[in-house]
Amino acid sequence: MQGASLSTPSTRDLERILAVIGTAICLIVCILIWRVFSAQQPMWPLPDLYLAEMLAACLLGIWCIWNSGTGRSLLRGYLVWLVVGVLFAFVIMGAWSVGFLFLPVAGLFAVTAVLSDRRQHEKLVFHLGAGLAAAVAQASLMLFVIRLL
Repeated sequence: MQGASLSTPSTRDLERILAVIGTAICLIVCILIWRVFSAQQPMWPLPDLYLAEMLAACLLGIWCIWNSGTGRSLLRGYLVWLVVGVLFAFVIMGAWSVGFLFLPVAGLFAVTAVLSDRRQHEKLVFHLGAGLAAAVAQASLMLFVIRLL
């Protein structure tokens, strides 16, 4: 039985690398977008808040992936998928402005989440449902805030 676990390739390092790359891309895109839009919209803080939210979501995702090997945690598996849902909602909702710039970030975190689920033998369907719920909640929140302001 011990030989079987040694021959099974682990994707933990790949998951970490993809999460770090996704977070780095998110940071670079956030800085570039902020530099362009901050001068044009000094009185409207909403774009800055969205950029901060995307960076916070990526940092949460990288934390979950980095700590996924320190014992099984049901919450960490779902949190990664919640991050994926938030990122994809932002990509779709922000498609008219800057959303597609975050598509590689959302894609990298989605691949990372799938690899993590497969490595830990988790049920992908439940996590996809959590990601979808997070995407709907994020899109609803964005629409509510936009209408409010």
